[in-house]
Amino acid sequence: MITLTTKHIAEILKAKLVGDENITVENVSTDTRQAVEFGLFFALKGANFDAHDYLDNAIAQGCVAVVVEREMPISVPQIIVADTRLALGELAKWLKAKLNPKTVAMTGSSGKTTVKEMTAKILQKMTACEEQVLYTFGNLNNDLGVPLTLLRLTEKYRYAVIELGANHIGEIAYTSEITRPDACLVNNVAAAHLEGFGSLAGVAQAKGEIYRGLSPNGTAIVNLAHYYPQWQKEIGEHSLQSFSYTGSDKDSYADYWAEEVQLQLNGSHFILHTPQGEVAINLPYLGAHNVSNALAATALAMAVGADLNAVKAGLEQRSQVKGRLFPVQVSENVLFIDDSYNANVDSMKSAIAVLKNYPAFRIFAVGDMAELGEESASRHQEVADFAHNAELDLIVSFGKESQVISQHQAHHFTDKTAMHDFLFPLISQKMAENRPLVLLVKGSRSQKMEELISSLCRSFHLSF
Repeated sequence: MITLTTKHIAEILKAKLVGDENITVENVSTDTRQAVEFGLFFALKGANFDAHDYLDNAIAQGCVAVVVEREMPISVPQIIVADTRLALGELAKWLKAKLNPKTVAMTGSSGKTTVKEMTAKILQKMTACEEQVLYTFGNLNNDLGVPLTLLRLTEKYRYAVIELGANHIGEIAYTSEITRPDACLVNNVAAAHLEGFGSLAGVAQAKGEIYRGLSPNGTAIVNLAHYYPQWQKEIGEHSLQSFSYTGSDKDSYADYWAEEVQLQLNGSHFILHTPQGEVAINLPYLGAHNVSNALAATALAMAVGADLNAVKAGLEQRSQVKGRLFPVQVSENVLFIDDSYNANVDSMKSAIAVLKNYPAFRIFAVGDMAELGEESASRHQEVADFAHNAELDLIVSFGKESQVISQHQAHHFTDKTAMHDFLFPLISQKMAENRPLVLLVKGSRSQKMEELISSLCRSFHLSF
């Protein structure tokens, strides 16, 4: 963050200042466990916590001022607001508007983080300096994570790439208004977080809120394969562009589309068509869905000035992210693929499609999909039918509802140690026979399926 005085911050937040108005802050914190120099601490409140009770800890960690909802008996300046969570957003919104880097934002049911990583790589190639591109760290994409990301802005940043997530209606409207992107898109819409959204239509409504925050001259980008007409109300008079990858002729009606796609075991090759021309891309990301993600990233980056050379260089540079089709080479013939970050019906099908293409003994280790509400059983059955048609060699499942996917009681587990003990000798035997084997692990975040990959790696004396 840029350096600000307590007086200036109080003015920005229209808040009461108690204490020295000339104290300067350079960083923002919401975590009393985090050491931070010249920090401004926001005392957030939740259903089961109140950070006002831990202000001394924040001060001990280096915070020199605090934002609170009531005056507290402490020694550092305090800025008193009605709601610390909203105040965090207001400060982030002010800073973003003041520095005004070219900003893109993306949301969607799946692929958000991959699109973010691809877009950031393209823009880094444009600047020839990675430190001039700010982008969301990890999955800090909610109503706290987005402001905290934007509050990292300083004068050095030319671009910002912001991922927006949500589990309820209104969250993206809020974060998009703070972000005010120059270009944004909904990557896709699928059955995810149905408990919070109620239905697929609710998911579409929530995702479409991203267009509401577009800057006055901003560009709305839509995926023609996942377009909902009601978004037009949010898009309004903004410029509109499209991308599409369905593998059919109708893709060519989009502004960004792929031709001559060749899916390979280490990625894909295709001809990328854009309003600036076409270019051959060797994409080091697995699966057809990542071709679509590459189109999305290209559209975002070009909307804020990227050229074809930067697009090609950025897309062809792999950003390895654990949990998202992350490859772990166990031996010459054995590969583990960690796709454990999260799961919904569409991403499950994409993972199965990737695994299906390997000329090897293919094992799918699957955990439950969470937050599907009343549709949970039918959605798990949908994945089960897709997996069965893929004719994989072995499916093992973990959790409460995923047994329908493995379709075999002996292959369903409620303990990952037991799952490990079942798989380890089988994988070891294939290795001894020098037979190719690929294990892909996937499940919702709550299932922590990466623990299976981790335990298997330890058994094979590998770090993960």
